[in-house]
Amino acid sequence: MVLLPALIFVGIILPGRLGIDIQGTSSLPNTPWPANIWAGLIVSFIPLFFSMLALNGMRHLFALYRLGDPLAPHAGPIIKSIGKNVLIASILGVVLYPAVTGLISLSNPVGERSISVSISINDIGFILVAGLLLMIGWSMSEATKVAAENREFI
Repeated sequence: MVLLPALIFVGIILPGRLGIDIQGTSSLPNTPWPANIWAGLIVSFIPLFFSMLALNGMRHLFALYRLGDPLAPHAGPIIKSIGKNVLIASILGVVLYPAVTGLISLSNPVGERSISVSISINDIGFILVAGLLLMIGWSMSEATKVAAENREFI
């Protein structure tokens, strides 16, 4: 989890040095990139930040499950945070895509600049999964509250 952003950064700074051929990079200039391409690249990584937060939440959740208590009081809020981060990442991916395409094509000559808007079935699927995780986290939180009330009552 820690190495993924570092490898992405190294791959961007040293293209071709890792032996990985990334589709779509052939249209990027071989000269030093202008500031707008760097800005577009930085903006495109904002959803990755929230995806990494969701991944870290999954790590915490599985560590909690490894202890053997799937209905632990912390499980519901962790699942809700995973769902929230996946939802933010998927919505930002859709919303920021036009900004990224506009920024990257800004250094093109007039008439060759473009802004692209796109939503795919994958984006819709991630939004649905995030909603499902939010509902599961909410129901787990409510279940732990009811279980705690029952323990106090008995």
